[in-house]
Amino acid sequence: MKKTTSILVLTTCLISACGGSSKTVNPVNDNNSNGQSLCAAQAIPDGAECIGVDGRQNLVFGDTSKEYKGLILTLHGAPGYMAKVADIFNANMLEEKGYLVISPNGNGSAWQWDSNTDANIGDDSNYIANLIDYAHANYTVEGDKARIFGYSAGGFMAYTLACHIPEKLVGIVALAGQYRGDFAACSTTTAVAIHHLHSPTDMEVPVNGRASGNIKSVEDTINHWLSINGCAAQFEQITHPAVTTDSSGTVTNSWQQCATPVASSKLFTVPHESDYLSDALYEIYQSSMALEN
Repeated sequence: MKKTTSILVLTTCLISACGGSSKTVNPVNDNNSNGQSLCAAQAIPDGAECIGVDGRQNLVFGDTSKEYKGLILTLHGAPGYMAKVADIFNANMLEEKGYLVISPNGNGSAWQWDSNTDANIGDDSNYIANLIDYAHANYTVEGDKARIFGYSAGGFMAYTLACHIPEKLVGIVALAGQYRGDFAACSTTTAVAIHHLHSPTDMEVPVNGRASGNIKSVEDTINHWLSINGCAAQFEQITHPAVTTDSSGTVTNSWQQCATPVASSKLFTVPHESDYLSDALYEIYQSSMALEN
């Protein structure tokens, strides 16, 4: 297990002296009474360290001495925690493939993120924007953007970020979590890659949405980004592997002539809470997110 790192970084620091060319972070041990390393009061998984940015703790799978092909942020559900979503998408696998992975901690509210999209940029959108800047200032990562991978309520937040800070995103992967809020509040014309994965039998976050929480349907969510990304009505249908050992398979629709990709995958016979196969998930969203093998 990596050493715990805890750093308080002020927002103003992100645009001044905290970047530099040294690409270093300052380690500070944060242990419980039993000597176990913790991050936001949770055990730190193998391969990760803990950093504090603007008062929040985040898991990081990466090293300042390495060069990375891109930045991936994984957003957890509600209730949920950083290590869980990092495990769903297998942050260690992504790091081995050459991507810096950060799993930020939510805000502690019932929804964990300011994901009910409105016209005003919320604190969480600003925080994620600052975290992206921090990562590029303190690690060696190509470009200046990020890919957002969200599960459940983290998927809700991924769509909010696609509305609020699309200029900072390559794309989003939303697993079992669609758009929340009124579409009129998401008036962006900036295209980002979208890949939605959802089971038609999901009972906790239904594909048809629900009034409680103002959760839109998957169909309406995808249609909104088909318009933003300028896609044609035609799509290619692809058979993909099952994402759990009990699933009967996956079918993906990938729309044509989009400015950036839009795809939606039906995960058959997959409960909301499942032991997801991260390598199968990767195979499904890899092309949409322009990720290398």
